[in-house]
Amino acid sequence: MNPLDVNCALLRARWPSLAAEVREAGGGVLQIRPAKNGLPTALANGKWIHSQYDPVREASVWAEAQGAQVQAGELAVVLGIGLLYHVEALRKHMPRDWKVAAVVPSRQELHDAFGARPLGEWVTQVDWLYGSPDDIAARLSMARSPLRLLTYEPAAGLHDDFHRAIERSLRQRLAAQAGGRLHVAVVGPLYGGSLPIARYAMAALESLGHQVMWVDHSAHYGAYRVMDGLKEARHRALVQGKFVESLGLYTVSRLAEDPPDLVLALAQAPLELPILEHLNRKRFVTAMWFVENYRHLTYWRHLARGYQHWFVIQNGACREAFRQAGAQHVAYLPLAADPSVHRPLALTPEEKTEFGADVSFVGAGYVNRRRILPLLTKQSWTFKLWGNEWEGAEDLKPVLQRGGQRIETETCVKVFNGTHINLNLHSYTGEGLDPQADFVNPRTFELAACGTFQLTDHRALLPALFSENEIATFRNTEELLSQISTWLHEPEARAAMAQAARRRVLVEHTYRHRMETLLAAIGVSRPDRIGAILRGERQAGYLATHCSTDPELARWLREFPSGQRVELKEVAARIKSKGPTAVLTRDELLLLMLDEYRMETRDLF
Repeated sequence: MNPLDVNCALLRARWPSLAAEVREAGGGVLQIRPAKNGLPTALANGKWIHSQYDPVREASVWAEAQGAQVQAGELAVVLGIGLLYHVEALRKHMPRDWKVAAVVPSRQELHDAFGARPLGEWVTQVDWLYGSPDDIAARLSMARSPLRLLTYEPAAGLHDDFHRAIERSLRQRLAAQAGGRLHVAVVGPLYGGSLPIARYAMAALESLGHQVMWVDHSAHYGAYRVMDGLKEARHRALVQGKFVESLGLYTVSRLAEDPPDLVLALAQAPLELPILEHLNRKRFVTAMWFVENYRHLTYWRHLARGYQHWFVIQNGACREAFRQAGAQHVAYLPLAADPSVHRPLALTPEEKTEFGADVSFVGAGYVNRRRILPLLTKQSWTFKLWGNEWEGAEDLKPVLQRGGQRIETETCVKVFNGTHINLNLHSYTGEGLDPQADFVNPRTFELAACGTFQLTDHRALLPALFSENEIATFRNTEELLSQISTWLHEPEARAAMAQAARRRVLVEHTYRHRMETLLAAIGVSRPDRIGAILRGERQAGYLATHCSTDPELARWLREFPSGQRVELKEVAARIKSKGPTAVLTRDELLLLMLDEYRMETRDLF
């Protein structure tokens, strides 16, 4: 019998339908070649999937490194098929009673693997996951074991979209099931556009029931700006750099006093690489939501390996660039709106006079906006410009409101609600529209949440977030002017689109949705820590029932409310509450000693 027949016969014992599909599928995804040691290896799309020299040794190294991450009781899920050397090595590396599953994105690729070499009995010791991404995610979400996703990059890259769809569906399902509560430290920047986003994220986490520590650096911005008065640029850069370093040390001190489960930083948070490496050595879980254009602000390159988890607002090339710079985990996470802030408003007659207009734009004076917006001042409609950094734009001075002052969020919301057509022109340092227009700015979601009509420049990632029946777009300045002229005469159609966009935001695009996704993604990659907490496995009821073989410890745990999260410090506090004269058992004394050790070692310096 040839290898295909042998392997399909093995598979048929447990997976008869998959075995039949693989046999009938035909191959051709992989190009089989002999390696230097004579074993079959493979290429796809001109790239080697396995070693050209010794694919078995390569797989063994991968399996040893990946297997070290897996904890007892977890289900190890392998992404990437190839010729299955790595799956075989992982199965042999792990204890027989530990579970391994492999995702099958392509029957054709599995046909190639089965036909290349005889695999052996281990094929029957792996769970093969096939079907649509949603089907696979549904099976995984119902598994009783915590999940550990392991990616064999050379093969997984052949079906990147398929694997991302599984992870996306899995995160959504796990987010909906989350019952545990985390302690999250949110680290904000000194100033800038990511500062309000940090506050929205913090509010969203609190609304989900998590305990949040807000490390607010905006209070130090005034001191930072004082240093602008130094005349020598090198002196100014040196002193401001040292100031940022001190803010990093301040952050570490805050974390040491009350160690969180997760440190979530927002773009431009003052955490330099040495601080991040220090946190990693102390086993903190760190994440960054980089809500910036990675092409324009490139400081992320120096920090890529410092954060354990990156969340970015661009996809494709952005994620690949972060990975090449050393980032461990990179996921796409678009921006959002806070419906408690960005909402429909009924304006007073005075507010309608001040904020009302046919067309309005709110934002800073980037180069492209200075070139395009003057076109709107020469038309029959009324146009108002709001925001700061418009110095020198003399042709826009007649429409610039409040003398170009920076306006707060509540005023922005009033402008949105008072305007017939809100222009949403994404920033770009060139003179026209961004030729690499991909990310969707926060204004898109905020306008939609207000239930107001917007006209935005086309973005590559927009269609996946909003339909053409929810947000109108333009691709050039001529189309911009004609769209405005058309939509000004369609008030009912504008209202219908605006309401549809608001409904979409409330269902899919709030900061609460984003924080659920972010936590679920980290929970999937860290099932023994963040994942366990989110699953409720640190709550008193679960611990007393599932984890305690000691009757006395189980009794202590049952003294807490069933849904309360319990850590060592809570048990120690309960023992101390007996008073200084209480006679303690040996186990109680040991727990108090462990808690004292925890207190002594929490100092991060």
